[in-house]
Amino acid sequence: MVIEEKAYAKINLFLDVLDKRADGFHGIRSVMHAVDLYDEVTLDFTPAEYACVTLQAEGDAPLGDPMQNLAYLAAERFMEKTDFTAAVLITLKKHIPVGAGLGGGSSNAAAVLRAMNLAAGKPLSIEALCALGAELGSDVPFCILGGTRLCTGRGEKMQEYPLDTEGLFFVIAKPKRASVSTPAAYGELDKAFGDFKEDNWQWHNALFTFFEEDPLSSMYNIFESTVLPNCVEASELRTKLISQGAVGSMMSGSGPAVFGIFTEKEKTEEAAAAIPGAVLCVSAPYPLV
Repeated sequence: MVIEEKAYAKINLFLDVLDKRADGFHGIRSVMHAVDLYDEVTLDFTPAEYACVTLQAEGDAPLGDPMQNLAYLAAERFMEKTDFTAAVLITLKKHIPVGAGLGGGSSNAAAVLRAMNLAAGKPLSIEALCALGAELGSDVPFCILGGTRLCTGRGEKMQEYPLDTEGLFFVIAKPKRASVSTPAAYGELDKAFGDFKEDNWQWHNALFTFFEEDPLSSMYNIFESTVLPNCVEASELRTKLISQGAVGSMMSGSGPAVFGIFTEKEKTEEAAAAIPGAVLCVSAPYPLV
């Protein structure tokens, strides 16, 4: 049996870090949105009485240590959780830039979990699948479902967010010579702002209120305060997108990829053509499960 899944990228329309939790994670408030830039994930199942996972990349996409890859770990954890056994060959064809803040690794893991659940006859409910995803990474539950969602906790608590994205176009661009480690980005925030103790809730809530009143003009990403000063190219890309007619532009996640939001397709196409390596996107199909 062969199952093909599309692993869609996510962008953060709003991203605030609230506090440092007792478990070592940071509490966040984020509005995530899935766009149709995607990695191709193929799972080839061979019936077997044992569990075996093999991971390979099509093309020159860097996988690093397969044993540490979220897609590989997702397949292993699913079989441990459900007692489903098979020899599974996972092939990744990467299109989402690595180390960009677009959730590529999380989305790959989410695609694997969706495919594994389908191959096994759906032994896990959507809620259980998301809970398993949360054990792998904070963004995995969102990437399982897609859409537009308000994500809290460390990202695993989700509710649909009523934002009309019909008629919006997105241009995504990543600096050529820069990548950002998410743990390192959180470390820089800790250095800059302390441990995010719960003494600024009025400020945090005000930021989110501004976003809710006018989302496209009040997008916010706290990581811009520490990443952009050290990544001039990302700042320049933001400026370029605005000059090309974007109604809003911001860095996604911990960066350094940036996106611009457009309301006119012609301007979107012109902006994508003007920035080497930029990708034109619309919202991803929904729902994914």
